[in-house]
Amino acid sequence: MTIEDFLRMLLRNALLIIVVAVIGAAAGIGLSFTQPRVYTASALGYVSASAQIDAEGNPITQASGNMEFQYAKAQSYLPLFNTRAVGQRVVDQLGLSQSADAVAGSLQTTLDPNAPIITVTASAGSPQEASDIANAAVEATAEEALSLETGGNSDAAVTVKLVPYQNALVPGAPVSPDRKVYLAAGLAAGVLLALVIAWIRDRNDSRVRTLKDLAAVTDAPLLGTLPEDKDLSRNKDGRLGEPTGFAAREAIRKLRTNLRYVDVDNPPRSIVVTSSAPGEGKSTVSANLARVMARAGQPTLLIDADLRRPMVAKEFGIDGSVGLAQVLAGAVTLEDAMQALKTRGLSILPAGQVPPNPSELLGSRRMHELIAELSRHYFVIIDAPPVLAVTDAQLLSRHVDGAIIVAVAGRTRVIGLGRAIDAIRGVDGKLYGIVFNRTSNSRLNRIAYGDAEYGYGGYDRYGYSGYGKDGYGGAQGDVDPEGLVPDGAPELEPASPGSVGAAPLSGPAPAAPSPALRPTAPTAAPA
Repeated sequence: MTIEDFLRMLLRNALLIIVVAVIGAAAGIGLSFTQPRVYTASALGYVSASAQIDAEGNPITQASGNMEFQYAKAQSYLPLFNTRAVGQRVVDQLGLSQSADAVAGSLQTTLDPNAPIITVTASAGSPQEASDIANAAVEATAEEALSLETGGNSDAAVTVKLVPYQNALVPGAPVSPDRKVYLAAGLAAGVLLALVIAWIRDRNDSRVRTLKDLAAVTDAPLLGTLPEDKDLSRNKDGRLGEPTGFAAREAIRKLRTNLRYVDVDNPPRSIVVTSSAPGEGKSTVSANLARVMARAGQPTLLIDADLRRPMVAKEFGIDGSVGLAQVLAGAVTLEDAMQALKTRGLSILPAGQVPPNPSELLGSRRMHELIAELSRHYFVIIDAPPVLAVTDAQLLSRHVDGAIIVAVAGRTRVIGLGRAIDAIRGVDGKLYGIVFNRTSNSRLNRIAYGDAEYGYGGYDRYGYSGYGKDGYGGAQGDVDPEGLVPDGAPELEPASPGSVGAAPLSGPAPAAPSPALRPTAPTAAPA
């Protein structure tokens, strides 16, 4: 992992790291409240070289020239503080419930480097007890040292002795637990745990996000990237509105342009649009692609072949009760099922009633002949169910010139996309390429994950947001940049092959449709 990969991992998992770090810090603070409070108090003892003391035991005069001897004696007294005898004297004097070893073990001693002064520090659960133990420890050590110096003879004269010098004060605050230390430790543990989780997530992330991820799955080209824009999504009522933003319109146009040159020797006349899993936007992609193909002057027919969950009729706000299912069953004629829209050159063949055997109908010879006949007069776009859900898309891919698989950047799984591609090619279907849908325009996401492809969001800042609205813009081949018919205008049938702008994607012009296949405008077709 490079430094760039590590920084991107941090950025992708920034929220996770922050949340886990805060939880770790809170856990550290909470743990500190479960620990017992410890107070410390310090008392001082002085090693005196004078035998003369006052009534309180303090030295009166100090023998000159004995400082080195006093310091050496003070060093010899230090181990006495941690002996069981001193601990027992403290326990007896204060009436403690602790053992002598526990009391002696809790004492810490230091010797001043410049004077024979011993500092003893005692720890206890209450401030007063800590102060009492420190004072009693100095007295108990002094008595033990005197007993050792005299050999138990109280009448023996001693020239050096340990005397209390300064009593311990009652501490005001505990020294443990240190909340700052627990906070820092919990925070560090939380960050470390978050990094481990982020690394595991990054290693196990099997979603397709960039061209690099796509290249690892298939050699099929990327035909286009559609931004995450409300212009390219359905409304709450299920209707698919006209894209108004420049980025959305240009993304669809680029998809159309790439589709023109996907196979120069054998230009496509019929395609199937599918996805690996449900909810990846294959219906919206096929509908928007059909609109922009028709605006380029190409007679286009959008067929809703999702006979299980049809969406095209609802997207365009038309009656979908009669459609493909009845045509394949021979219940209605094609001209009765097809509906022409106000968008010039665009016709719709809804799914119709949901049949009990969708796969048998879509894989039938009648479906193959229908697509072959329609592709002579229209550019046929078929909205098919997801590949991994049912076999309908595989069956349809054998009837058309090629297939397009829609994938959602950051959602589609690598394994699922790979299986969908293998399924199409496994039945000798031709895969034209992949369409990345709902790619994020956020600069933060592009930094964190990398660019799926260069976007168009910055064009608006340079005055291109209105490009195509005045009739001079749009991709090459756009006859009607807006593609809209004003309210009250008469509905149009698909443009005849001999009319201006009715040329196919490439190659010779198609033959005129037979009268049985030529659709007629319905009596009332909503926009």
